[in-house]
Amino acid sequence: MPSIRHLAIRCADASTMADFYKRVFDLQEVWRDKDSRVVYLTDGVVNLALLPPVAADSDELNGINHFGFQIEDLADIQRRLALEEVPPATPRPQDGRRYAEMRAADPEGNCFDLAEKGWVIAAPPPAAE
Repeated sequence: MPSIRHLAIRCADASTMADFYKRVFDLQEVWRDKDSRVVYLTDGVVNLALLPPVAADSDELNGINHFGFQIEDLADIQRRLALEEVPPATPRPQDGRRYAEMRAADPEGNCFDLAEKGWVIAAPPPAAE
């Protein structure tokens, strides 16, 4: 059965927000880009992505950007999307760590990711000194 395993929030300062979620909810950091503009956290089940704010000229607001389902059978989900008469899921960029395989939207345009592999939900081991 598909399960929600990913949430993405646009925020003014991903690093500050990450510290908040780590302190208050004991989330573990699993990935951070070199500029700390994007931070991925987990509770061991769900992956939370903290994303940079949108461009000033965009109509998009900070807050929930998208969510993601871990699925078992992409072909079955594509079939179900077609029955709902929404566009099919389309491929996402692949870097081996961060992205789901596909993205789609519900009838009102709310984006969701689809991943057979899932998201990173384990903190990396500490660096050797």
